[in-house]
Amino acid sequence: MASSYPKDKIAFLYIHRESGEIGFVSQSASRHVPVLAAKCDFLFSSMVASDKAEDLEAAKQATRSVAPEMNKYTISMLGAAADQEWTATVYERYIGNGFEGVVFIQDPNLQEEDGESMSYLASLLLDNGVMTRDCLLEPSSSHTPQEVDDITSQVVDIIEKNYIHFPKHDQWFTSGGKQRFADKVRYHVARNIPLEFVLPAFPVKSCNPDKTLGKCPDKAEELAIHSMKIVADLIKAVYAPGVHYNVASDGHVFSDLVGSDDAAVDSYGEMFWEMAHNLYPGLVNFFRLDEFLLDNHSDKDIAKLISNTTVEHPVATELTANAENARRALMCLFGCDESTVTKEIKEDPETRNLYRGFSRFMLEDLYEHKSCKNLPSKSAKKKLCSQVAFLMILRNRAYSAMVEWLFPLQLRISIHPHPNRGPKYGINIIHSSLVAAQRSSEEKNFHIPTPWHNAVVELADGKFMLLHSKVIRGSSMQATEMACEQLELSQQLVLKRQGYRMTLVTYPDGRPSHYRQVSVC
Repeated sequence: MASSYPKDKIAFLYIHRESGEIGFVSQSASRHVPVLAAKCDFLFSSMVASDKAEDLEAAKQATRSVAPEMNKYTISMLGAAADQEWTATVYERYIGNGFEGVVFIQDPNLQEEDGESMSYLASLLLDNGVMTRDCLLEPSSSHTPQEVDDITSQVVDIIEKNYIHFPKHDQWFTSGGKQRFADKVRYHVARNIPLEFVLPAFPVKSCNPDKTLGKCPDKAEELAIHSMKIVADLIKAVYAPGVHYNVASDGHVFSDLVGSDDAAVDSYGEMFWEMAHNLYPGLVNFFRLDEFLLDNHSDKDIAKLISNTTVEHPVATELTANAENARRALMCLFGCDESTVTKEIKEDPETRNLYRGFSRFMLEDLYEHKSCKNLPSKSAKKKLCSQVAFLMILRNRAYSAMVEWLFPLQLRISIHPHPNRGPKYGINIIHSSLVAAQRSSEEKNFHIPTPWHNAVVELADGKFMLLHSKVIRGSSMQATEMACEQLELSQQLVLKRQGYRMTLVTYPDGRPSHYRQVSVC
């Protein structure tokens, strides 16, 4: 594992048009970036110590001269107090009508390999269009401020009623979660641009045969895409620019831990993207881990970046070089110290509950996998799944940090039941109008029921239920050992309605789609 993480040294990202327009993204704006209360912007030159102004101008000229490549330079910047200074390492690129760059806090103990990692990260952030360049500039909407507020309120109400998942200890209303969400919506409305959702999801089908119908996207994924469209149409009715979804697949982040081969992740992702595109062209963008971290970088640069970073593989799966390189790059650039997570599991109830939830869930998910099944005792199985849970938290934190920097302005939604205080907001991935009941039994683990951990049954009335396939089939291979579904009596009666039987619906190529209740008459 890497000893230092470049993401921890990012001060801010910026874009500076030749016309004078400025915008920035920072996770700690109050720390180093002076913010003007009236406009919430800053002037790069005002942050530079006065005796370094000529150095800054020379650096800008150098940036122009090496375009389109990045220029690296150091400069003394003003701190929060007037008599404080700090040294910044700047990676800057000239983009024809201005500059874009990443500013790092210079570390006096920086090693050569750390500098190379920072350069790689700067290039990654700029190449991926992290700034959403036009969005960062001043509002340009034709709406009046009152109209912006009214539209924002309508949009947030639609999302609240149709998408947000409210867990037991929700803080949407009590801790400012709704207001923080509304602020991001207002940001987009004020610029009259589509709302941008980012959803880390759709990794790969569970390796547990008692949960799904197979390895390919099926009716469950279709319902999730239809649900995206339902919410998008409702929003478009009150806000013409509408909505766009960015699905950042976390398949290769966890595939080797959850018992899925890397090739299966690739196949699932390709099929999901094709399904989404065929159903509603332009609604969904789909990104893989390697597209974020490896594209536009040479094999030599990638090898140099990950040379001192390894990842553990306690579960036997078949790896591909591309996916493994992406995992190592993720942990090198965005990882965190293992000791920090260990301490938090001991001392922080929220982290401890997440760890226990991951452990329980993986004991269920990996039960039939050879790495777990062949262990001699239940305690050995639990030990393996606890190790997997710890690694999942490490990778989840790294992936969350990556998504946060790559999509800093987007609305962050999640299939996990977050308390909704921000910056992440849990959603019901299947819209309530499509299902007979929203099942929540998996919340005791760590997520809202998902298409990749379940199968679909189409009821006689046309509604759907998302359930483990073993429940639909009416039996379980290890019912006494596994965490079985606990259905309410009314759900059991619907599922076992007299005069009906279950039949398997398939696609034209023979792949299973879902189960359907059909009359025996």
